[in-house]
Amino acid sequence: MRPPATSLLALLLACSAQAAVPYAKLRQVADLVSCQCGCSYTVGSCNMLNCHFRDPILKQISEGLEAGEQEEALLEAVYEQYGPETRVQPREDAFGMLGWTAPFALLIAGLAAMVLVVRRWRAHTSARSATQRVPDQVLDHYRAQIEDDLGKLD
Repeated sequence: MRPPATSLLALLLACSAQAAVPYAKLRQVADLVSCQCGCSYTVGSCNMLNCHFRDPILKQISEGLEAGEQEEALLEAVYEQYGPETRVQPREDAFGMLGWTAPFALLIAGLAAMVLVVRRWRAHTSARSATQRVPDQVLDHYRAQIEDDLGKLD
């Protein structure tokens, strides 16, 4: 049998370790929820005093963790209650990943298409200008007409 001092010390260490885990776990879970108060932080890092969005969610997550619920179940409950805009990470299914990657893929595809179009226009313009020069006789005719028009203005 252990001496009472050793048992008491083990009990205190277990309680202090158990008290430190919920805050770290609470912060870890709360960092997966986007705060909707307008601060663009996560619920775990929102620094607004008396935040109307952060406080109830932290309380809900804390109570769930103390009750022994799984992190995923807590997060899904928050996402279901407050909407998908509170997600920080995309869902693991194909539709969730598509929704997060499609804008970037379309932006890259649009930039690539724009580069191709500009290159074609440039090649087409330079090829046309090299083959279709205006004859000097036509240029002299228009220059003479411009000179006549300018002479009439004086």
